[in-house]
Amino acid sequence: MVIITEKTLKKLVKEFLITIGLLSIATVIGMLLIYIGFTESNVIMVYLLCVLLISIFTNGYIWSVAGSLVSVVLMNFFLTEPRFTFHTYDTGYPLTCVIMLAASMLTGTLESKLKKHVRMSEQAAYREKTLQLRANLLRTISHDLRTPLTSISGNANNLMYNYDKLDNDTREQIFTDIYDDSEWLISLVENILFVTRFEDGTVTLNMSDQLIDEVIAEALKHINRKSCEHKIHVDCGKELLLVKMDARLIIQVIINIVDNAIKYTQEGSDIYIKARKEGRYVIISIEDNGAGIPDDMKENVFDTFFTCNNEIADNRRSLGLGLSLCKTIINAHGSELELRDNTPHGCIFEFKLQLSEVHLNE
Repeated sequence: MVIITEKTLKKLVKEFLITIGLLSIATVIGMLLIYIGFTESNVIMVYLLCVLLISIFTNGYIWSVAGSLVSVVLMNFFLTEPRFTFHTYDTGYPLTCVIMLAASMLTGTLESKLKKHVRMSEQAAYREKTLQLRANLLRTISHDLRTPLTSISGNANNLMYNYDKLDNDTREQIFTDIYDDSEWLISLVENILFVTRFEDGTVTLNMSDQLIDEVIAEALKHINRKSCEHKIHVDCGKELLLVKMDARLIIQVIINIVDNAIKYTQEGSDIYIKARKEGRYVIISIEDNGAGIPDDMKENVFDTFFTCNNEIADNRRSLGLGLSLCKTIINAHGSELELRDNTPHGCIFEFKLQLSEVHLNE
């Protein structure tokens, strides 16, 4: 028993209407050509073009075959003397019909095969890209994981065997180093999980209405410990802004961008997180007053594994997954993550989210 889903039924109806519409247009054009004085051979070319268009705008060999058969019937009925009958005065017309049908079916078949070949090529290219991405990811991870794991192991070993010999300041520094390394590993794993889920298409947005100031506050709870070395300012205005989003993912976006600002700006720099209403959207921007990003690097800043060369960040590890993941998440929300220069220096990352249709009664 064949079960036709609602989605499949809608697709079939759409392709049926496209086929009928194109055949109707071809018939009207054919009647106009006959009226002007063109021969039947010109009309045949119109129907061949019609069958080709049916193959392009529909999915499946069946529609091009159906279009070929119906085009012969329509030409016989509407455009061959005597009109509006299936009789013909021309004894050679049956052969013309056979040739027209064969040419139409051949045209449709070739177009269908070409579309199938293109689809297979695109799928092969996508698989190759995915495999390359995973290979790069594994290679980069295996290299970058070694440093923090070695550091944690070495520091833990030092505490185990030399704890009593170490002064309080040294112990505190070792504990801090272990904590920083473990936080970096946690952040890395979270970003890798998000990236692989998006690549596999297994991420489903869990959309809900959220107050943007609460989302920002939650994100700031998970910001890099070094945030205390910077001044983070939040400005969401006086109006409560209720936004439709996947809160978990947007929190990750804010965390990644703010952590990036902390990583690439001087100690004591200002970081501003702002939200403002603009029409049916809320514009969220994260600004810093660091050195900024050179123009020649801006177009690559959202690429996976891309990291800027920056003296401040030289000693801070980064796989270059953060901003790439942010862009993917924002795109999944139907928006764009934009980068522009701050004045007089620094960066502004900005994106917009749709306002909720629910109105708050303050």
